[in-house]
Amino acid sequence: MRTVTRAELARFLLHAHGLLGPLAPRAAAADAVARGAMVQIDSIRSTGMRNQELAWLARAEGEPGDLARAAYGERRFLESHYPIHLVRRDLVPMLITNYAAMRRRHAQRRRRLAREIRRVREAIAERGPVMPRDLDSRRIIGGFNTVKATTQALEILYYSGELMVAGRSANFDRLFDLTERVAPELAQWERPRQGAYERFLIASALEVLKVATRDQLVQRLRHHRGSWHSAALPPERARRIVDRYVKSGAAVPVHVNGLEEDALYWHRIEDAPLWDEIDASDEVARLIPPLDTLLASRRRLKALFDLDFKFEAYTPEARRRFYFALPILLEGEIAGILDARLADGAWRIDALEVRGRIDPNALRAGVRRVARLAGAGRIEAGPRLERPMARLLTGPLG
Repeated sequence: MRTVTRAELARFLLHAHGLLGPLAPRAAAADAVARGAMVQIDSIRSTGMRNQELAWLARAEGEPGDLARAAYGERRFLESHYPIHLVRRDLVPMLITNYAAMRRRHAQRRRRLAREIRRVREAIAERGPVMPRDLDSRRIIGGFNTVKATTQALEILYYSGELMVAGRSANFDRLFDLTERVAPELAQWERPRQGAYERFLIASALEVLKVATRDQLVQRLRHHRGSWHSAALPPERARRIVDRYVKSGAAVPVHVNGLEEDALYWHRIEDAPLWDEIDASDEVARLIPPLDTLLASRRRLKALFDLDFKFEAYTPEARRRFYFALPILLEGEIAGILDARLADGAWRIDALEVRGRIDPNALRAGVRRVARLAGAGRIEAGPRLERPMARLLTGPLG
């Protein structure tokens, strides 16, 4: 068994996530992001870009619209799961297995909304992709109060596998289309055998996390199985699935020196060659969005990077440190956390916490790159940005 230091495992983790060394060239961006398996979608756009766009640009050169073109134009990723992710297309047939529970839950509602469901299906077949706002109908109880019956019909057809999300509008509304037009391979979907499904759950969990302890794998496996549409997978059963997988030799164990607990981590066999590359030069300061898969396990973040991190955008303002915090990666470490927002053409840095020493030139280049991609013409200092950092980072963007 390989024995490594915390810093070595952290660099291996970053490398596996495509977050170590130079940015991937724009032509290879989709491949770089696809190695991460899935990217969480969120509607918050306070920085000028959403979580998924920031995750893309943390790994590769390019423009904010590149992810949408890869997902909704080339169909390399499909929207699935909850919270909604852009999922690498080959994973979707297995990931949607537990949607069957939603179909059972929707059976009575489907009968009640039969007329609206028929109208929606016919409209999409004739007109192509539609948004919920494109359809008029009666309002029924649902959501936080009432919703249009056609909106619920879209949801029912989505979970039944008859519709997929074909794209997003300029206002980030979902565009629904027939599954056979978006992903024909899913039109005749059949439920996999239970053993194959369980192997997928653990394999996909490890592919997303890249490096994880047994408990972290259990947690992610249960997340992939989902609990919003049926009872959650019991932890004991999830542990048995994980244990069978690692005992089969499908994952590689690594012991980490210096960790007081959870010192045994696992990674995919396919990623083993990355150990020979973890000393690569890493001079790019990357701003990581708060819902990046790198940050998926708070316990792992604490163990490997000594960082207590929480997504606080939905936390009441009086109780949060940041709104849309962006951890800063540099030289294999999380070198700081930045909170900024785009307003009136300026990228205003509301807060910046630096953790230890940081290369000012790399920090300036990384921050200015993201601000420019967000559409800002200048960077301004908020009241919490200390004066030395304000002098370093603010000013017009060329």
